[in-house]
Amino acid sequence: MFKGPADKRARSLSRITRNRKVYFAVFYKANQTKCKVIYELEPNVVVEEAKRKLDRSGNVISHFGFSEDWARRNGRVVYQDKA
Repeated sequence: MFKGPADKRARSLSRITRNRKVYFAVFYKANQTKCKVIYELEPNVVVEEAKRKLDRSGNVISHFGFSEDWARRNGRVVYQDKA
């Protein structure tokens, strides 16, 4: 994701906003092919957090992630393994 200039930042953020939903999946550590839970997030919520992370970054190009706690607070569970 580009922090700047403005045109590159807008293009980077459009990778989020062009979607109707964003999904955050968590897999088991011991079996990384088995899904534990999937959260559904609204793109506008994800893009606001992305902007916050970009604004705090000291780099022009940034790689960042979202924690499961953040996804739990900001999304809804659409799948959860029964195990």
